[in-house]
Amino acid sequence: MPEPQRITRGRPQDEDLTGHILAATLDELMDQGYAALRIERVAAAVGCGKTAIYRRWATKGELVAAAMNHGTTIGAIPDTGSIAEDLVAHARQNAKNQGQHAGNHNPYTAMVAPEVHEILWDGGFLAQRRDMGRTLLARAIEREELPGDTDVDAILDTLAGFVLYRNTIRREPVSEQDLRELAQALTAAPPRRGPSAQ
Repeated sequence: MPEPQRITRGRPQDEDLTGHILAATLDELMDQGYAALRIERVAAAVGCGKTAIYRRWATKGELVAAAMNHGTTIGAIPDTGSIAEDLVAHARQNAKNQGQHAGNHNPYTAMVAPEVHEILWDGGFLAQRRDMGRTLLARAIEREELPGDTDVDAILDTLAGFVLYRNTIRREPVSEQDLRELAQALTAAPPRRGPSAQ
């Protein structure tokens, strides 16, 4: 006769605890925002002690950066054969990442906190997504779809800023048509780097 299945209750096992902490941190960010986020509330939501959190992340900024990395889908580098459509797909992933978090606060506004931004920009999802954008624009320059002196950072900043502003300030969904019109405008007359640009 098989033994009855043992049901465990209480706090999650250690191998699952990290994921629960990161998810609870995102919930807290959406509910309270970065400035008001408290480690003790995250710990209470998970059912662990604060020490379990501080063993993993030494500061609130490190915890929030880890939660944002955990909750962001990096996606793939689009390759549609058209730079405008590649940019639409790239920006659509940004919009999807930001739009999936419904609450009083968009957790992506925590990116402006210096202690969070430094981590995200130094190997986190911000750096990864930026590298992907640069790759698809470099590919378009190689196939002469864009001029060689195209200011790729200006294009990526414009698209990213548009999505972030719509999602966090106006709190409006970003439509496919909006992204396509902006991408087409940016690639039809791309911003150019000046003669002294690196």
